[in-house]
Amino acid sequence: MTRLDSAVRLRDVSFRYPGAEVDAVHDATLEIGGDEFVGVIGPNGGGKSTLLLLVLGLLEPRRGTIEVFGRSPQEARPRIGYVPQRASIDAGVPATVLDIVLMGRLTNGSWGPRFPRRDVDAARAALARTRVTELERRSWSTLSGGQRQRVLI
Repeated sequence: MTRLDSAVRLRDVSFRYPGAEVDAVHDATLEIGGDEFVGVIGPNGGGKSTLLLLVLGLLEPRRGTIEVFGRSPQEARPRIGYVPQRASIDAGVPATVLDIVLMGRLTNGSWGPRFPRRDVDAARAALARTRVTELERRSWSTLSGGQRQRVLI
């Protein structure tokens, strides 16, 4: 694969949590193409979540290099997302599905209670891609767990 064909590339990546005696990730080398889907399986405590946090740039490797779309994970953040297994959005929050999706459009320069039309259009397009358009006006608190995951994606 060429550099631009790779969605994710790790070379000899190691990471150890402070106070730990062994690496959570040790000498990991991995390349994922832009058109590939990959599942990471393993036992509890096997380093799966740590690996993902490294790719997201939320942890820094002790050794090795990580590229996401040919850039550092921090530079690639506008192009990637992460949906945790358990979202910590209070079920009682008075927000519609569209409100929740629009939160993904917030940036450091965002201000005010209204979103520009391009953000609303992008949020609606995301709802369409995940096939939950009909939920747009529904309250977050009324959704099932599966519906919440799809909305967060």
